[in-house]
Amino acid sequence: APHKKIFIYYISKWRELWGVFIFAYQYSVIGGDIRQEILLKEFKKNTSCMRFGVGTEGDKAVSFELAVSLAENLLFPIPMCKGNRLNIHQQDIVVTKEEVLKHLKKGQRVFAGCIDKVWEERAKEKGVLCYDYMKENSIAIYNSIATAEGTIAEILQNYPYNLHGAKVMVLGYGNCAKTLAVKLKGISAEVCIVARSDQALMEAYASGYCIMKLEKVSEVIKEYPLIVNTIPARIITRKELECVDKEAEIYEIASFPYGLDIDIANKLGVTVRICSSLPAKYAPVSSAEILKQYILEKTGGSV
Repeated sequence: APHKKIFIYYISKWRELWGVFIFAYQYSVIGGDIRQEILLKEFKKNTSCMRFGVGTEGDKAVSFELAVSLAENLLFPIPMCKGNRLNIHQQDIVVTKEEVLKHLKKGQRVFAGCIDKVWEERAKEKGVLCYDYMKENSIAIYNSIATAEGTIAEILQNYPYNLHGAKVMVLGYGNCAKTLAVKLKGISAEVCIVARSDQALMEAYASGYCIMKLEKVSEVIKEYPLIVNTIPARIITRKELECVDKEAEIYEIASFPYGLDIDIANKLGVTVRICSSLPAKYAPVSSAEILKQYILEKTGGSV
């Protein structure tokens, strides 16, 4: 509405002139997937909320600058960025991390997943509090449930055999890997955990899994038709990819830059399935609910 645009305009100008840090909106939901759309609907019920690059309801920001600068709490997606670009699904909207930083105001709170460490430090220098969902253990563990269920769903859609008795190699033993291994074991798959840490391997061994040091994975990887990577670092080199059976499939569930070079895998004829944002795809309501609870806890709000 025209009167709302005028109100927002004068609020922003008044702040610029007097340096007063007041906010016209309590929340601003920016970018992301269906989890963000669900958060937008929830926060719109009883609070002042605007949006940018997400959903079809709510008060659309006059501009990206106002979407960032006029709300006290900024709700970014998981992950917050893909490379240097803000994670906004509309391909015609391109916003960089630098642009976000430019418009941040003292006293704001930023909620997002996988926040860049350097970017976070610069935001803190401006007096902005940053909350990374993925650093909150309760969220990470809860998130691992949907990730594990989604991974199994992806495998079942593509693997032409029973998972009962199937040999599955899981790279890493963090939250997602642990939950995935438990669920795979529950349907009688033969799980092998691959990790660098001796402690992680001993934990996996104590839980009844086959174990393998990461450095020796090339020796046995050919035996596994299903390989799931949970490590967000390039740990699968050309050497390992050359040993992968041509009928095998690698499921990449880690965040960018992933655990392997996709181009090299393609050249070698290795099938790699990028399974990103599984919680949003398979359990968006449950995933959004845990984020909402966390946000309300940190902001002292209620919805």
